[in-house]
Amino acid sequence: MRNAITNIKAIALALLFMTPAAFIPASAKKPQEKNFLRVLYWNIQNGMWAGQGDNYQKFVDWINSKEPDICLFEEGATIYYTGTHDHMPNEERYLPSHWGELCARWGHQYHFVVPRRPSTSTPYGLTNYPGVVTSRFPIDSICIVKGSKPDSVVVNYSGWYQIHVDGVEKPLNIVTVHLKNGKYGRGVPKDQQKASAERYEGEQYRVIELTCILNGTVRKSENPDKELWIMAGDYNSYSRKDNYKYKWNNASLGFQAQDYMIFHSSLYDLFDCCYPDDFLPTCGNLRIDYMYVSKPMLKACIDIYQQPDDYTKREYSGVSSFYIPSDHYPIIADFKLSKMK
Repeated sequence: MRNAITNIKAIALALLFMTPAAFIPASAKKPQEKNFLRVLYWNIQNGMWAGQGDNYQKFVDWINSKEPDICLFEEGATIYYTGTHDHMPNEERYLPSHWGELCARWGHQYHFVVPRRPSTSTPYGLTNYPGVVTSRFPIDSICIVKGSKPDSVVVNYSGWYQIHVDGVEKPLNIVTVHLKNGKYGRGVPKDQQKASAERYEGEQYRVIELTCILNGTVRKSENPDKELWIMAGDYNSYSRKDNYKYKWNNASLGFQAQDYMIFHSSLYDLFDCCYPDDFLPTCGNLRIDYMYVSKPMLKACIDIYQQPDDYTKREYSGVSSFYIPSDHYPIIADFKLSKMK
């Protein structure tokens, strides 16, 4: 349990934003009422590597069972042959070029794939982990946030999209996020990586990425507190709000990236706001995937689900560090349409 100050803060947030008084963890079964929006986020690991053998049928069936209105995926490119760590030639890769065909199988007519950054560290010259947005509603692509060479590159480019949800006057702003992974800094030679990690240079670089992403998206708005924003993704970083679980030194520099979101952005960690005394990991025993939202979206939230089920609970594949169906768990959030103002 957290200390009294944290509990007081949680109560104050609930009163301030008038979120539902009781958030009760549940299965992500869609409510019967029609006046809400469901957003699904998931890092699907190497373009749903485990789904290639059955033409993604289990993946599609699971998504259809959740009936999302909007899906946000990370790692949206096919990379390896099924059951192997062997790179697949570009011409054989189903994703990202067939996302339109795939998302149509769960009834989404619209989609965008975040462009991939040129890279010399991959066999085919592009980074492997694009973000993807699919939707039942029309999508406008606003911009791609790339950062600036050489010191502030966004490792996996972020996309800013606006979705025009039926019955909602304002556009819903979506920002995709997949920050650099690892404890060491970007581009650090192998023999220097241990020292770099000890200096928390990976965390420092994630702060640089977040600065670029926020500057290129949310901070372009004069008043994001009155707009509809969701900034979801694999942040590859740890929140001090979860430190009652991790039990690190509170002064640890390992919290820098999430501290930046908490103290230097106008957005709110949706899961923490809804369940301030709970910890649900999103990758193994860690919570590194987050859905941050603006104040109007926080007010509109009905519930958020992060509990894996029979399909999404991960099982080690025996190959490299890959899991079935993914090494990450999905996040599902429901928002009341009438409160999206």
